[in-house]
Amino acid sequence: MNTTHEAQELASTAPRKKPISRGIIPWIIMTVLAIGITIYATPYITFNPAVSRIPLNPAAAWHFTIHAIHAITGGTALLVGPFQFLNRFRVRYPAAHRVMGRIYMICVAIGSLAALYSAFVSLDGFVAQVGFVFLAIIWFYSVLQAYRAIRRGNIQLHRIWMIRNYALTFAAVILRIWLFSGIAYLVATHNYHGSPTYTPVYVSAVWFSWTSTLIFAEWFINQRFFPSRSR
Repeated sequence: MNTTHEAQELASTAPRKKPISRGIIPWIIMTVLAIGITIYATPYITFNPAVSRIPLNPAAAWHFTIHAIHAITGGTALLVGPFQFLNRFRVRYPAAHRVMGRIYMICVAIGSLAALYSAFVSLDGFVAQVGFVFLAIIWFYSVLQAYRAIRRGNIQLHRIWMIRNYALTFAAVILRIWLFSGIAYLVATHNYHGSPTYTPVYVSAVWFSWTSTLIFAEWFINQRFFPSRSR
C-alpha cells in the first residue's frame, strides 16, 4: 500500500508536458506557405527583366524595376510576419520583436507603393488592375494604422491592424494557390491558351486573394478580441 501511495504521489508531482497549442498547426502551415512564396519570388533579387513572371508594359520603363522592388519587400514582409504573432517570441525577445516589426512595416510601406505603381501600368486588364489598386491602398492604409496605434501605446489596436495587414500580405499566397489550381483545371479540361494573366482565373484570383483573407482576418479578430460579439 505504501509503495502504491508513493508512486501516486510521485506521479502527481512529476512535471507535466505542456499541451500543444491549438494555434501552432495553422501557424506552421501559414509559415511554410509564406516561405514557399518567398522562395518563388527570389529570382527578382537579380533585377533581371528576364525573370519577370508577369507581362511587362513596354511603355513603362520602370515597370520591372518597381515590380521587383514590390516582390522583394513583399516577400520579406511575408517571411517576417508569422514570427510577429508568436506570443512566446514577443515575450522572450521584445527587442527582436520591435526590430522585426520595423522591418516588416518598412517593407509593407515600400511594397504597397510599388504595388500601386505596378497596378496602374500592368497589362492584366482593367478588372484585375482595379483589384490590385484596392489591395495596394488598403495594404498601405492598414500598416499606417498599425504604426499610429503603437505610437499611441494602444497595443491591442496595433495587433488588430497588424492582423488585418498580414492578411493582406498573405494574399500573395492565396493568389498563387487559386491561380495554380485554376490553371491546372483549365489544362485538364483543355481550355488553357496563352498567358495565365489573360484568363478569367487570374482575374478571380486577384480579387479572391485579398477579400477572402480580409474576411477571415475580421472573423479571427472577433473571435480573439471580441468573443462576446461572435456569440
